[in-house]
Amino acid sequence: MTAPTGKAEAVYRQLRAQIEAGELVPGTPLGEVALVERTGASRTPVREALRRLAAAGLVDLAPRQAARVSRISMQSVRDLFAFRALLEPEAMRSAAQAVGTDGDLRTALTRLRADLSRIGRRAASPARSTAFYALADRFDWTVVGATRNEHLRRTIAELRPHTARLRNLSHADPRRIEVSVVEHLRMVDALLAGDADEAASACTDHLARSVDTILATLLSGPGAGLDVIT
Repeated sequence: MTAPTGKAEAVYRQLRAQIEAGELVPGTPLGEVALVERTGASRTPVREALRRLAAAGLVDLAPRQAARVSRISMQSVRDLFAFRALLEPEAMRSAAQAVGTDGDLRTALTRLRADLSRIGRRAASPARSTAFYALADRFDWTVVGATRNEHLRRTIAELRPHTARLRNLSHADPRRIEVSVVEHLRMVDALLAGDADEAASACTDHLARSVDTILATLLSGPGAGLDVIT
């Protein structure tokens, strides 16, 4: 009984990573036969993986139709960021309060600040963009890990695949990275200072600018050809 579950986990992780990275764009059919050939798994773990992806909101399932990568609606983008704006400033507050007594957290944030400064000095390029988003992801997980409220921590973590997918699908304007580096430095500095109010405010401002960029690029930028519901 353990083999199918292990296979299902592998298929789930593979497909989720491809959806997050934008390799499987919204509306892409996920037929069972094709997935069996692609993953080398049998139909049972493929179906289990698709059910898990559907439960996470990354895949749409319909009777007598092939599964498809879930489409993106402009309203869902707004809703996601509105929800994040309720949760993540509180996580920032929690991290700011923890930094004074958590030496590992302070060390991690200090290293992040140094890496952000180096990224900020690099010339614009696709490699720099990739490196920055990996760093931003590291920052996000550092804050999640510092959050003392288990339910808050789990809820933010569950939203991460949707956030990553939107970021990659929208092909954010490289000019946005210049501003985002500054925003992340502001957030890190507030955390290192133990300033919970400033950390929460910096997070709120960052999320507001991020959603504006994503909506603009999905509507009229490189993401305009995607299967997006307006």
